[in-house]
Amino acid sequence: MGVAEGLVFVAWLIGGFISGLVGVGGAMLAVPAAAFYLHMHEVILISCILNVAMDVGLVLLHWRYCQARALWAMWLGALPGSVLGLSVLIYIPDHILRLIVGFSLLVFIYWQRIIPVTQHRESSLVAAFAGFLSGVMGSAISFDGPPVAAYCLYAGWKPREVLGTLGVFFILRGLFTVFLQWKAGLYTDLIYSCAAFGIPACLIGTLLAFPLAKRMNVKTFSRLMPLILTIAAICCIVDGLVACL
Repeated sequence: MGVAEGLVFVAWLIGGFISGLVGVGGAMLAVPAAAFYLHMHEVILISCILNVAMDVGLVLLHWRYCQARALWAMWLGALPGSVLGLSVLIYIPDHILRLIVGFSLLVFIYWQRIIPVTQHRESSLVAAFAGFLSGVMGSAISFDGPPVAAYCLYAGWKPREVLGTLGVFFILRGLFTVFLQWKAGLYTDLIYSCAAFGIPACLIGTLLAFPLAKRMNVKTFSRLMPLILTIAAICCIVDGLVACL
């Protein structure tokens, strides 16, 4: 195991735990950590593969709580968004991607704070738009969670409904993105090597989080998610600004 593979293993072990706890945020913490050693484009490609592994764990543990109607609306919106996001990944420099990630997370956090989580609204149109944004962000920067997490909070779902629905959605969207990236010839031996170490780390982390996730209430869930996203946003912005110097 080299330095890159070891770093990916530790980063996504923690990321798998975070994702297993709240459904999003795992890659948002793992990516900035790995980007201190690897190029951002490499980390994003690795993350896109490992996101699928984390989501497999979520689905195995929470699939019975999946909200099917919203799931398919988000998936249909994510298809064109994923294609658009691939172009963004290819043409935008590393440090700009980091800053985009950080400030996008801050916008999401602010949005989440001003929208009450008890409205219990359902809208296929809003779900599809969230899926589209998730597709763009997932292919471009590997962070597909914020838009659809915002919809989950908007709909007022319970924690395990969020985990089950997002797990299935992220697998479908993530596999499509991985196929697009592979078809574009973006994967290298380093990407495959790091992914081979990161996959078991993701699954272990997700399993470790399960005892806590199944007992978490809505109030705790709605407080924990913004905290995780804030830490991830700060890491991305600092990393991007340092790269600009």
